[in-house]
Amino acid sequence: MDQKRIGAFIARCRKEKNMTQMQLAQLLQITNQAVSKWENGRGMPDVSLLQPLCDALDISLNELFSGEHISAEEYKGKAEENISKLFKEKQIANLKPVKYLFSICANVTLLVAVIELAVGLVGNFFNSTILEAMLINVSVWLILFLVSMGKLVYDRKKLENLKHSGVCMDSEIEDMIPAAWIRVGNYTSCRIVCRFIYEGKEYKAVSNYYVLTPFKRKEDLYANVYIDKDNPAKYSVELFQTGR
Repeated sequence: MDQKRIGAFIARCRKEKNMTQMQLAQLLQITNQAVSKWENGRGMPDVSLLQPLCDALDISLNELFSGEHISAEEYKGKAEENISKLFKEKQIANLKPVKYLFSICANVTLLVAVIELAVGLVGNFFNSTILEAMLINVSVWLILFLVSMGKLVYDRKKLENLKHSGVCMDSEIEDMIPAAWIRVGNYTSCRIVCRFIYEGKEYKAVSNYYVLTPFKRKEDLYANVYIDKDNPAKYSVELFQTGR
């Protein structure tokens, strides 16, 4: 569900009823901070409050989940679409996000830098040349940490932006591309190729590298592909796996 769209719709319906946030909160026996949170898209009403909220605003559950008023002609189609979205979100809630390679790299490089510095400081008591060598090593690891963090922040920001302003596409995982150069025990780094159709045209999205457990089956993965509505070639892939 699009929380920002639903929140804006709640605010619009409340204003159409000439109600303040406080008045709506009193009707529902909750705090006005909770209403404000919904309207700002930072949360959703508890399941027990959905119907009372709809009754207070004189809208249907279907309209609430759609974030807009629905005509009689559109009602059935919107109902099916919302049920499909809820089912999809329920599926994703039961999955585990796959670890992003650059997140692991950032953690590992920072840990190694701290260990190198500790070794240098302790070793300096026995041999004054050890600290200098360790500081050089620390500098190298810190550079790798900054590079990894930069990539991580950039990709997360891109994903968040496309989640808010883009479109989430139904996609099919077509292929997995393992990276033989990254392997830790039975774990391996891999990119996935997703196929999706937007406005009648087929596109492919290739993910960044993720660290996968040793199952080697694309059937155990689930991908959300978020695209820019004006430029489908601009995308971001969010990867999940079944909890096995």
